[in-house]
Amino acid sequence: MKKLLLAISTLVFAVSLNVQAQNCMPDPMFADSTAGVYPLPDPIGSATSSLNPGCVNVEYEQLFTAVVPDSLSTVFNGVPVDAALLSVTVNDITGLPAGITYACDPPDCAFLQNTTGCVLFSGTPTEAGVFEPIVATTVVASIGAELTLPVNFPAQPGDAIEIFPGQYVITVFEEGAAEAACSVSVNDAQEGVLGVQQNVPNPFSRITNITIDSKESGEFDFKVFSLIGEMVHSQVLTLSAGQNIFEFDGSDLNSGMYFYSVGQGNDVVTKRMIVSK
Repeated sequence: MKKLLLAISTLVFAVSLNVQAQNCMPDPMFADSTAGVYPLPDPIGSATSSLNPGCVNVEYEQLFTAVVPDSLSTVFNGVPVDAALLSVTVNDITGLPAGITYACDPPDCAFLQNTTGCVLFSGTPTEAGVFEPIVATTVVASIGAELTLPVNFPAQPGDAIEIFPGQYVITVFEEGAAEAACSVSVNDAQEGVLGVQQNVPNPFSRITNITIDSKESGEFDFKVFSLIGEMVHSQVLTLSAGQNIFEFDGSDLNSGMYFYSVGQGNDVVTKRMIVSK
């Protein structure tokens, strides 16, 4: 029962997103996972959030991977319901921070049964605060005949269908705050010498490649920072003039967003990467 409730909550959340930003790529680690959405919603009132925090005027990303089932089991107005899952249609999504948009894979956000897809929140927040995304949808299922069910995800108090009660919380801090790496800026100070491309794949679970175009040979610092600005990795790269491909092993990092920088001294190029395990 719990697995099926989790499964339909995944689908509801996934198809709720319109194509408004760059498309995402599902994390292959979850291809054989139990139906669900990863990360999972938090318990209501949780002191922590499974979603990345953000900062005003700092780029933001949050990946969700959805493993979609072919059936659902839930309770509708107190009556148990077991049905084949046909479709989910979004009616509205509320609670996203201003400046954040969303995209799906498949691009049209039409998630089919027995598939794996994803959702990516991305953009630059323009206001601080605590935000709780809520998706209002219509689920079409079959129990001999078609049944249309209005569903919120996460479920809200008083809903006829309570699929996975809980909450998603995105906390956006003021610009320059100590939290969420607001003090770590993304700049192009070294781009006269270095051209640092976005790591591929991104998100990744263990290995990712970073292409660096350098106009001169030499030693450059490579550093990785957590969202709170803590340095979690550091090494020296010896680059040749021309194109260099650096393989980074993030096996020791927990899931989440990180900053990585390449440069010399205070002159660095900083990008963001997502680890998803």
